[in-house]
Amino acid sequence: MQLLSVNVSSAKIRRFGWQFYRSAFLKQAVTGPVTVNQHNIVGDKQADLMNHGGEDKAVYAFSYEHYHYWQKKLDLAHIPYGKFGDNLTISGIDENDLAPGDQLIINDCILEVSQPRIPCYKISFEFQRKSMLNEFIASAHTGIYFRVIQPGTISAGQTVSIEKHPANYPSIKQLFRAYFDSQYSEQEAILRQSITIPELAEAWKSKMRDKCHLIDLYYQRQKKKPQ
Repeated sequence: MQLLSVNVSSAKIRRFGWQFYRSAFLKQAVTGPVTVNQHNIVGDKQADLMNHGGEDKAVYAFSYEHYHYWQKKLDLAHIPYGKFGDNLTISGIDENDLAPGDQLIINDCILEVSQPRIPCYKISFEFQRKSMLNEFIASAHTGIYFRVIQPGTISAGQTVSIEKHPANYPSIKQLFRAYFDSQYSEQEAILRQSITIPELAEAWKSKMRDKCHLIDLYYQRQKKKPQ
């Protein structure tokens, strides 16, 4: 795998139709060495601190191959790196292959997989496409959030290596599908396993517990129905 681009942004006032909003979603590629600390990539900001940022979402990576998917789907000749809100654009990174606790090593920096991304409605604004949020969810091309295990300095062009966690945890894609896809055959099993994973972000586990609670309520109501 290779780090193709490092992308950061500051919060700006943006517009979609008649709506104005403050966002740091759209990120811009930067050149040269960039410092990664415990909380973020230096120079990167978030506008909505309730839903973005924090140690479990310090760095967000998106696959170079997903850019090709969206260029074809949206009939666009080019999508600039950072357009999906990604801090890191990496060739070869795959949500099917990475799970909580797996680590990426880039130069002297170590990042640990913490959770999938729950896409923000602002992705529709940034692409000027009302259906983009639902299309993004349906694609399951989510990208991956990381916490920083070892701060360091990174730059575009560097090699990215993986250190796999010894546990057999569900992949990021499986976790995403379990949360969003009620028709997913493995949904309940993955939901219940996910809340036991120490390396999965606590905010994500809370959402999975809520899903499990709804499933349990459904079973209870089914038992109470007259036979």
